[in-house]
Amino acid sequence: MASLFYGKISTINYGAGTAGVTLADRENQVLQEVPFLSICYEMPKPGDTVAVLFEEIGGQIGKGVILGKIFLSGNVPKETGPGIFCKQFTDGNSVKYNPSSQEMEVNTPKLVVNELVYKTLTQG
Repeated sequence: MASLFYGKISTINYGAGTAGVTLADRENQVLQEVPFLSICYEMPKPGDTVAVLFEEIGGQIGKGVILGKIFLSGNVPKETGPGIFCKQFTDGNSVKYNPSSQEMEVNTPKLVVNELVYKTLTQG
């Protein structure tokens, strides 16, 4: 049976896409090399709170997967609304898409594009 836990990232293995997770409600038990659910590559920082699913057999924790960071005070979404997709990077850069206006906004000091093909160009 799988159980949901909230833990804190203690260590990160960037190459393997895994992390050590400390479970406060299990006497600060640390589980090493727990993989992330593969959606995109953006590793959290040590100390970030994450949601984790672990198999529990006879009260013992087995295999698991880190679902991702959760929204808490200090880590709330900067952009919200129905259908909004927003990716806020840890350095403040962001990508936002609004399906209502069909507009995508990229906020970054430098954008590299290998090839740009456009039908119309307007200056905003």
